[in-house]
Amino acid sequence: MADSVPGPAPDDGVAELCSRLIRFDTTNRGGGDSNGERNAAEFVANELAWDGLEPLVFEPAARRTNVVTRVAGEDRSLPGLLVHAHLDVVPVDAAA
Repeated sequence: MADSVPGPAPDDGVAELCSRLIRFDTTNRGGGDSNGERNAAEFVANELAWDGLEPLVFEPAARRTNVVTRVAGEDRSLPGLLVHAHLDVVPVDAAA
């Protein structure tokens, strides 16, 4: 197997942001117990607001929180782009 070529090093700001985000325990075991998801969502919303965006925070179920924001493109004649990610993680059963 050929050696893989490393990609560019992440920007320190991105690495720091990711490092801070993964410290939130957002484990979702079902039954509404993912308490850290709300905390992670508030963190993300604050970061987006710090960057000049206007995030909206929705909580359709207790502590199950979504963050939505809009980044306007330069050419409004082009179609929109949706970027979607999960804040929660689901535990794995090694036996399965």
